[in-house]
Amino acid sequence: MKRTLISLFVYCIVIPACLWGGIVTIGSILPEHYDMQGLDIPMPAPKAGYEMIYPEVIKTDNPMYTASFYYLSEKQQVIYRYDADRYLTLQGESCEGLIWYHDDLKNIHTRIDEVFFTRDRLPTFNYYNPGKDYIGIPTNDMSTVLFSIDSGKTFLEGYVTSFAAKPSKKIERFIGVDDSPLTIEFSDVDKVMRRFTNSITVSGNTGYFITNDDVVFGDTVFYEMFSHPEQSFHSLNGIDTSLDLTKGLDSTRGIQQFGRYWEIYYKPAYLERITSARNIKLEPYQGWDRIRCEIGVEK
Repeated sequence: MKRTLISLFVYCIVIPACLWGGIVTIGSILPEHYDMQGLDIPMPAPKAGYEMIYPEVIKTDNPMYTASFYYLSEKQQVIYRYDADRYLTLQGESCEGLIWYHDDLKNIHTRIDEVFFTRDRLPTFNYYNPGKDYIGIPTNDMSTVLFSIDSGKTFLEGYVTSFAAKPSKKIERFIGVDDSPLTIEFSDVDKVMRRFTNSITVSGNTGYFITNDDVVFGDTVFYEMFSHPEQSFHSLNGIDTSLDLTKGLDSTRGIQQFGRYWEIYYKPAYLERITSARNIKLEPYQGWDRIRCEIGVEK
């Protein structure tokens, strides 16, 4: 009888306890695994006459898991005219939404999805774009400049360097023009730091912010490492022939990757082009002098 009770104790208590302890011990040394789940946020319901978008200014990396969205109205209003055939419309209500570029003569109708415009982002300064191939559309805070170099078929984002940005009240006008490209030679070094003469072509089709005491000029350059042209805006006042262009730059990144192409801004031909931007003649120009937007007139 005693032996039977001992056997029952071993089979019912000791063995299960040992098995459970072994399982716990093995489990404690295994790597932890968490089943990650997305945020359970209900998707907004469709709304007749509106398109649901996630503007860049408020969307997250994964728009499927965000509660930030915008109902974009199908209604539009003309906010700018370059001439009888070319004009801009703003799709949306209350002067906020996405800008369209239209060229009825060439049957070009491009919605620019890169920047969501609110009332305070529409430029308040004078705006002219006599150029046909180059179209530049700046934001009021100079945070970005939408630009096209193919007559408005595609638009990309250019940026204004931080030291060149000005308050909108300081800007007299923005001018977008077509001009001939300029190829300039400059000193460069290869990967083993051997000097050689390099060259770069800067598109003459660009834009200029004109202020009382400065010209903020855009350069459009073509780097082999990028799949599309890059445009950035720099200050004329930032040009100083005594400036050491390599000072403060990582020699392996700043010089070898991009070269000393900044030297082009100090060449007489380029300086003359930038300084003469203030005297660009706008006549004959058939366009408006400012972007205009009125709340409630969209159709």
